[in-house]
Amino acid sequence: MHPLVRDLFKRFIIVGREYPIPPPFVRDKAAKAFEANAHLTDFVEVKRAVARGRWMVRELIGVIQLKKYRTMRKRYASANDGALESVERLAKEAFGV
Repeated sequence: MHPLVRDLFKRFIIVGREYPIPPPFVRDKAAKAFEANAHLTDFVEVKRAVARGRWMVRELIGVIQLKKYRTMRKRYASANDGALESVERLAKEAFGV
């Protein structure tokens, strides 16, 4: 196995731990994708497939960050909703926005 491919699979496993869907889902999807590209032998093709995999890892990280943000907002935003509404009201009065 090429070292870039091995590193990419490790990234999927590590990121999959925090993904909203249980880790076996991410691991199984990654394994299927790796098996589908197992026939690649040309270094350029391997590198292109690894680049796409890294893009997928970044997308997973984005979903995880969005989930964390929404959870935090749900927990703490309700306490500050009154303050936010008053600021919005003042902005509308002052600037007509």
